[in-house]
Amino acid sequence: MFARMRAVIAKVPRGRVATYGQIAELAGYPGAARQAVWALRASKGLPWHRIVAAGGRIALPGENGLDQRLRLENEGVKFRGTRVRMDAHEWKPG
Repeated sequence: MFARMRAVIAKVPRGRVATYGQIAELAGYPGAARQAVWALRASKGLPWHRIVAAGGRIALPGENGLDQRLRLENEGVKFRGTRVRMDAHEWKPG
């Protein structure tokens, strides 16, 4: 399960974001958003900052959340308040 989720996460391109739920669904495990979080925690070298909570919310607290936002902004991702503009930046694999 985690290997499939990590493979999907690795495909999220620069300047795009996906939700934990979307990652789980694309990996073949709909409803397993929490497991997508676990897959990220146990991994290194993945574009972790491109994965956000539902609605474009950054779920990481404190400095980690700020780091995620700064990394996304550096890639050109725009925010509306505290949320990613999913209408402009959501990854929709072909």
